[in-house]
Amino acid sequence: MPKTAKIPDFNFADLLVSMQQGAAHAAGKITARTHQLKTRPKALTGTDISRIRAGLNVSQAVFADLLNVPKATAVAWERGLRSPSGAAVRLLQIAQDTPDTLLVAAIARSA
Repeated sequence: MPKTAKIPDFNFADLLVSMQQGAAHAAGKITARTHQLKTRPKALTGTDISRIRAGLNVSQAVFADLLNVPKATAVAWERGLRSPSGAAVRLLQIAQDTPDTLLVAAIARSA
């Protein structure tokens, strides 16, 4: 006895809307939307970074491991000799606002 093809479940209304949007985009009637963040994270001072580390209650070596940077880099940030930039600033902001998030992420990855 031959097997019959199973028709997947789907919402026809959603499929129709998606096809209409695709056609409108192809015709140049609509464009894909993008979102730009209005604010960037503020620059952090060495004192700010020291406070973040103190809030995590970790040594400089462990702090550097959590951030995935060399210990010398973390020390230079704390002393104000260098400033973090780009993704490091965002990661430090996360560590400052929700320290448990950084700790849980680091522990989960090391397991």
